[in-house]
Amino acid sequence: MSTRIENIPRLRTVQTSIDAPLYNTVLLATLRLEAPLRIRLPGLRTIDVVLSRDAWICIDRAMYDLPALAWTQINRGRRNALHAPVECELHYYHIHANISAHKVLDSLHAVLEEMLADAATPEQPGKVITLPLSTR
Repeated sequence: MSTRIENIPRLRTVQTSIDAPLYNTVLLATLRLEAPLRIRLPGLRTIDVVLSRDAWICIDRAMYDLPALAWTQINRGRRNALHAPVECELHYYHIHANISAHKVLDSLHAVLEEMLADAATPEQPGKVITLPLSTR
């Protein structure tokens, strides 16, 4: 899927970052469940997200799986801490994609936490635990 998006013209590309709790949850899901992972998002009628370790692609089922958004170049640099945001590129393929980007990420986080909880075992709990930061 990530090679397919290279052939589709982008309307805009911006440098952005992904919040650490979401990135950590997606990383855990791709390690524990499967990769690539296709998820149907509740509340977004025809939107699915395809997750791999190097790209998250938001596609529209009603438009024959054409991408609407894509987060690529994820974590190309070295990450110093688990609580730090992860740098990436966000590509817009649809004129109104900027309206739904935050809703896609919020919905994705909730769905993945539920999927990981359902797949959890005593040896592998399915939750990313956010620890408080020490202030020394």
